[in-house]
Amino acid sequence: MIIKTKQDNTTDLAWERLYIRLEQDNLLPRKEISFKRILFKSTGFRWAASIAILCVCLLTVLFLKQTTNTSKSELLVLQNETNAPTLVTTLEDGSVVYLSAQAIIYYPAHFQEDKRAVTLTGNAFFEISKQQERPFVIDTEVAEIEVLGTFFEVQSSDKSSFHLSVRNGEVKVTLKHTRQTIHVQAGETASLASGSLQLSKTGIHQFNNYFEKLCFKDERLADIVRIINDNANQIPIEVAAEQENRRLNFDYSGETSQEIAHLICLALNLHYSQQQNKIIITQ
Repeated sequence: MIIKTKQDNTTDLAWERLYIRLEQDNLLPRKEISFKRILFKSTGFRWAASIAILCVCLLTVLFLKQTTNTSKSELLVLQNETNAPTLVTTLEDGSVVYLSAQAIIYYPAHFQEDKRAVTLTGNAFFEISKQQERPFVIDTEVAEIEVLGTFFEVQSSDKSSFHLSVRNGEVKVTLKHTRQTIHVQAGETASLASGSLQLSKTGIHQFNNYFEKLCFKDERLADIVRIINDNANQIPIEVAAEQENRRLNFDYSGETSQEIAHLICLALNLHYSQQQNKIIITQ
């Protein structure tokens, strides 16, 4: 049931008088007169029109929101140079990527809730932080790689070449063109041979070349020190909490812990001291 107000009745009466006058003067075709009378007299039509306008506005808002979300998920690109040392970066989830010369990685500033996905061209070593509910997925030209938390190397420069060597943990590899899937354990290497993936033993010095020379560009001081501590058998370096988020460009090529601490302190105007079996960097 539609309830009309006094103002509605007044409006309807005004429209009725207008169209009677137009009809008497033969200014409108008969069919148009009949249609427009009913159209504008109908309160239901006015409500329908209002709802339609509201729907258009809502669709516009949803479209703009979707556009904003899409722009936020745009990929970042990190590319290492030719004949350059290993370029190291720490991702949002704490995973570390070591890029060989000419390698390229595409990754989001913020990972999705259900997975962490990146795209790789070239050779790289990965240290993946373990998150059971969010697998880490690497897309290469030849294969798709899925891990939860492990250390491994990927070599994927073109369609005819693919190698994956696992240092710790287990990695699932799926060949794109045949959908062949294998699980690679620590100490094993999966290689592309005759169109399929084959397993073999990993060489003892397989990963050494990634850690001989490291290059950090605009990385957090805490991440730089942690990565060097993990890969150098030296006195560990510790950074005071208030200095951890300071960013630095730093090249490492086998310096001692004291030399590393000295260089960092010179660059950031900090101080270090040695206490028992560790070196502490403070303000």
